[in-house]
Amino acid sequence: MTVSLTDIEVERLLDACHGYIEIMGEGEDTHDYTLYEIETGLGSALRKISKGRNGEHVYAEYKTVTKYPTFEEWKKLKRESEETVADSN
Repeated sequence: MTVSLTDIEVERLLDACHGYIEIMGEGEDTHDYTLYEIETGLGSALRKISKGRNGEHVYAEYKTVTKYPTFEEWKKLKRESEETVADSN
């Protein structure tokens, strides 16, 4: 699918996404889900539409993948990763 957006539309979309991420990331109940969304598609989408704009580097680490884990699978993977880091310290 190809979508054409004007520069103004892209800037507004980025502003809205950044606001959403900031607000949702602050809530205790929504923080993990916001991270999940960023790591499973939102981050790579923002990387693509941010290309060549100020702030592009923020999303540089998010790569496009073809299959994302469910939220429950993601939480389990995240927990296991954190435990591995804690065990190595």
